[in-house]
Amino acid sequence: MKKQILLFCSIFLLGGLQACQEKKSNDQIQVNSLDATTNNQGSDLNNYSPIFQSILKSDAGMARGVSLGDTFDGIKESTLPSETQPDNGRSYTEYFDNTDLNFADILYSKDKTNKVSEIAIDVYIEKQPTVDSLFQEFKSYFNKKYGAGTDKTKTTSWEIADGKQLLVLQNVSTQKDPGFKIVFANKSDKEVQ
Repeated sequence: MKKQILLFCSIFLLGGLQACQEKKSNDQIQVNSLDATTNNQGSDLNNYSPIFQSILKSDAGMARGVSLGDTFDGIKESTLPSETQPDNGRSYTEYFDNTDLNFADILYSKDKTNKVSEIAIDVYIEKQPTVDSLFQEFKSYFNKKYGAGTDKTKTTSWEIADGKQLLVLQNVSTQKDPGFKIVFANKSDKEVQ
C-alpha cells in the first residue's frame, strides 16, 4: 500500500513538473534570435525584435508606458519587483529566459513631489553579438522618435522635451558581461557622459 501511494505521488509530481516546464519554455523569448515579430498590429514596436519589445513594452511614454514627470504611484509594471529595492524608487527585473543570464533591470526614481525623475534600464545578455544588434535597434528607434542623437565613444545621447530632458544610450559591455544602459533623466540632474 505504501509503495502504491509513493508511486502515485511520484507520477503526479512528475506530471506537474512536466506541465510547468512546458509552460515555461513556451513563455520564453528567443534570446539569440532578434527576428522581428508582427503580432501587435498598430504599434511601432512591431518592427523590432521580441527582446526589444519586452524591454520597451510600449511606444507610449518614454519607456514601458512611463515618462519623466508622471505620478510615481501611477506606474503600472507587468513584471515582478526586484529582490532589493532602492530607497528613492522602485526596481523591477525582466528576464528573457530561465538562465538568469539574460535580463533587464528597470529602475524608476522619484523626486520630492512624488513624480518620476529618472528611468534607468540596464540590459545584460550573454552574447555580445545579440547585445550589439539590440543596441543598434534602440539607437535606430530613438533616432526615429527623438531625431538624430549625438554620438560619443560607446554612447549616444538625445536632448528631449525642448532640451530639458536627456536620454542616454550607453554600451557598458565588459568581456565577461555584455550589456548596455538606457537612462531618461532631467537634464539638470544628469550630465551627458
